[in-house]
Amino acid sequence: MKKANLVVALFSIGMISFSCSSSKKSAANIDRSDIKGTWLLENITYEGLPQNQNLKLTLLDEGNADCLEGSTWVFPNNGDGSYSITKNEAGCVAGQRSIVWSYRVENGQDILQFKKLTGGVKAKDITEGYKFNIVSATDANLVLTSKVPYQGNTVSINYNFSKK
Repeated sequence: MKKANLVVALFSIGMISFSCSSSKKSAANIDRSDIKGTWLLENITYEGLPQNQNLKLTLLDEGNADCLEGSTWVFPNNGDGSYSITKNEAGCVAGQRSIVWSYRVENGQDILQFKKLTGGVKAKDITEGYKFNIVSATDANLVLTSKVPYQGNTVSINYNFSKK
């Protein structure tokens, strides 16, 4: 009888553990399917700057934030994506860029990473790329952030997307 009670107790604990853990996608409850799709980069914001201070950075080797805002990003399931810049103003070069992107969890943080594919170069031959922490990903919005050192502090650059 004691053996039967022990088996029932262990089975019950196992079922409770399984039912509690089955709804988790990852550490931040995001997975690759949350990122897939076509996105519009609505705006880029900065956190960690002293008040009333503007920061002019070249982002993603494309120009300042104005060049990237309004760009369309495509993250298909196979990882062969693109982004298109529409502005052809001073410092901005309009056109589509091919990328290869990936998703992973690193130290409990959801990460989106991509490499630009230019001139027929294969992704395996590219040693550097861009890495972002995924702040949130819903059916309608995606927020990515990267951190850069600035005057002894860390500034967060937030990329705010809406689903197209």
